[in-house]
Amino acid sequence: MKILVRKISRFFLRRTSQVVSIFCFSKKRRAKCREFFDDKIIGLYKDEIQVFIDRYPAVWSEEETIQHLLENKSSICRFGDGELKLMVGEKHKSFQDVNHSLNSRLIEVLNSNVPNILVAIHPVRDFDSLGRIWQKFIIRIGSPVLNLLDSNRRYPSMGVFRGLPKNTKENLVNRILKIKKLWEGRKILLVVGENSRFTFEEELFNNVESVDYVYAPAKNAFEVYDEIVNKVKQYNKDEYLILIVLGPTATVMAYDLALDGYQAIDFGQMPGTYKRAKKVLFGDEEVVLKELL
Repeated sequence: MKILVRKISRFFLRRTSQVVSIFCFSKKRRAKCREFFDDKIIGLYKDEIQVFIDRYPAVWSEEETIQHLLENKSSICRFGDGELKLMVGEKHKSFQDVNHSLNSRLIEVLNSNVPNILVAIHPVRDFDSLGRIWQKFIIRIGSPVLNLLDSNRRYPSMGVFRGLPKNTKENLVNRILKIKKLWEGRKILLVVGENSRFTFEEELFNNVESVDYVYAPAKNAFEVYDEIVNKVKQYNKDEYLILIVLGPTATVMAYDLALDGYQAIDFGQMPGTYKRAKKVLFGDEEVVLKELL
């Protein structure tokens, strides 16, 4: 009965939010309205969210994950909310439509245990640090997501390139300097969506030997997966570090390339994350950090 009452309450709160937002005549007010009703819904499910947190597998810190990549020249496949949504049948809102072949491959990678290929998941540590997006995510699909994961396994953190420090300049600079060691003095190949939101940030890559690109569709890249992989394989595996920015397709591609002897990193939108961190710390995402030059 309690579950039914919560579902009914959630339904009416969502519908009320939609109606009230019609009368909010600015984007800021509509956002405030959604946040208000989201908080009400999250409050209804707080106990259920806490159960999810308690059952969620242990996850390395971002520092541990970086250190492992540096010491072992590992590859990494990252499972965030987008990949997990697809795997339980929800559409990814920007990068990839539901694709059963892709889902099968994602499950294969998630369940794999290949030496030197890190299978990383989102760090879930406590209620407050989850943020509203993940709190809502757990309400919708928390149980099926837990069924995908091994509660006895300790996973690397997929936030290694995404969970950048925003508390102090020193912490941000130190984290970036450590990450940059991954490609210091190396040739890198960026596999990115054509006309995607990926931006090349000089402060991040000014220590590489060279940069090459392979371009792919910005959305539904998995539909031409073999074509993209064949382009990548034209580059010498002993010379190039592969950084892949293709949403869920990158998760599978990093795995397959690693099996073939490449060091491949499911990179994500780290440059954008870096700019947002600077915006929080300095109020300006374009500020140049001289410590990184």
